Amino acid sequence: MEIRAQSDSHFDWLIFICVIILMGFGVVAIWSATEDQTLTFAHLGVKQAVYGIGGVIIMLTLSRVDYRLIQSGVWFFYGIAVVLLIAVLFIGQVIAGSQRWIAIGSFATLQPSEIGKLACLLALGVFIASRGSQMQKFSNFVVSIVIVAVPAVLVFVEPDLGSTLCYAAIWISMMAVSNTRLRYFVLLAITAIPAGIFAWYFVFHEYQKSRLFISYDPYKDPSGEGFNIIQARISIATGGWTGEGILGGSQSQLGLLRVRTTDFVFSHAAGMFGFVGMVGLLAIFVILIWRCAASAESARDTFARSFTMGLTGLLFFQAFVNIGMNIGLMPVTGITLPFISYGNTSVWMFLAAIGILQGIRRRQMSLGFLPD
Repeated sequence: MEIRAQSDSHFDWLIFICVIILMGFGVVAIWSATEDQTLTFAHLGVKQAVYGIGGVIIMLTLSRVDYRLIQSGVWFFYGIAVVLLIAVLFIGQVIAGSQRWIAIGSFATLQPSEIGKLACLLALGVFIASRGSQMQKFSNFVVSIVIVAVPAVLVFVEPDLGSTLCYAAIWISMMAVSNTRLRYFVLLAITAIPAGIFAWYFVFHEYQKSRLFISYDPYKDPSGEGFNIIQARISIATGGWTGEGILGGSQSQLGLLRVRTTDFVFSHAAGMFGFVGMVGLLAIFVILIWRCAASAESARDTFARSFTMGLTGLLFFQAFVNIGMNIGLMPVTGITLPFISYGNTSVWMFLAAIGILQGIRRRQMSLGFLPD
């Protein structure tokens, strides 16, 4: 197993183009959402562009690495992710009541929960591949839950409910294409009912319960928790068909729409580009997810199929929930929009995952396993 260049004809350029468009869209939206439009590295939009360039280099590099070599170091990477998730609970920065970030000097932060997502994609993929038909055993079903539950619980403690749900989406997507018996899923679903009731009364914080109810009726607390949800809906509505220009709608320009570079970047972008622009954005996401799913469906390698399906499920889940919470269909859980929301760790990890997917495609297509 070695790093080796393979024909660029095996590279999925449609995936690459979709990712670049989404990242470019994100840079413009973040630049617009920041009050100071000067082009210095202190500007979030400029930072995001620099992070994106670094991430593309990571993606292109990993696309040329034999993914079997990556598999050999998966558990070491998983261990590092768990250590970082523990460390952030002690030395992490507290922002808006959550302890999710580790400062890297004065120019960037590291978000271990994002690293954990990629670690779970890789570790669970390796585990499923190593067990093969033995995944039908209940013991392996339990181990698969533990692999994802360890980082997920640490993320929940930060607290970060949104990212915790992302780990669940990874597990469901990957286990759905494994050899696991259906009855295990049925048993888990039945068990989840009393577990959910227990969690609601004894695990979830009061603010999390309140946020759930206010997400669907923000006018219960229009000047508090519901304020930004109301402003997000107004921003989307006032965007009209073609938007209000590069600076966004009045909610953004007046500073009424908060966290508009991360969780609510979609609402800000809707104010910029309107209904037509958002339909175009959704179309790019659909194409990207379709191409990733096609790679998963055609894979002839258990690890390749599991990993690509897990990435597909994660992309779909994050995009669906983020956009859903912006338009009022989903509760506000702090989930960001892939490739668009501000954040260096998220961009790097998603681009690294896309790079691994491209590497999988290249090798399997060179062996005649995947269609062009």
